[in-house]
Amino acid sequence: MLRAVIFDLDGTLIDSTEAIVASMFHMFDVMERTRPLRQAIIDSIGHPLEVQLTYLTDCPPAHCIPIYRRHYAEHSAAQTFLLPGARETLEALQAAGLRLAFATSKSRISAEMLLEHLGVLHFFEARIGPEEVQHTKPHPEAVLRALEALEVGPNEAIFVGDMHFDVLAGAAAGVRTLALTTGYATRRELEALQPEAVFDSLLEVRDYVMASIKTPAILQKL
Repeated sequence: MLRAVIFDLDGTLIDSTEAIVASMFHMFDVMERTRPLRQAIIDSIGHPLEVQLTYLTDCPPAHCIPIYRRHYAEHSAAQTFLLPGARETLEALQAAGLRLAFATSKSRISAEMLLEHLGVLHFFEARIGPEEVQHTKPHPEAVLRALEALEVGPNEAIFVGDMHFDVLAGAAAGVRTLALTTGYATRRELEALQPEAVFDSLLEVRDYVMASIKTPAILQKL
């Protein structure tokens, strides 16, 4: 029986692209280094910040990260938005009695700050960021920690994400995994990994999950 839904954040429930790009540009400016291409920054989104920086610069993380995080903390709220259908989806799933969590590579403190600003933090009973795990996605640890916090088994949960490592993490954790094209991967890239389904909007995810409450997963595949 389905009891819980776990969400990724960036590209799945929220769009913080402009906030991340602006803070990255600020960091490079302060460090007096050449800015990377905007698309290079976007392509690195979804990884933990320390990993993201390895794709963009050889700047020592101990020097770069505090600059980035200060700017992000001060400016990200104004540049971060809920993706269409996010609030309606969370409301519907909670009203249906499902327990909700997020498992993100974004700092949990930043995630909680942004979700509080957007008025949806209260939906999440479990909140897993890179601070809570030793191995980030595509390792399944973040999803498994969310399951543990919600006190549900892998066969009682769905994980929703937008990136290849979300699909891989969900599969490795043994949970049903849904993918969204609203983030940073193409439909073709996501379908190649064979999640349970790929959707173009959160409202489609909502409807699918609501149907799953009434219909066992095995019957949906017949």
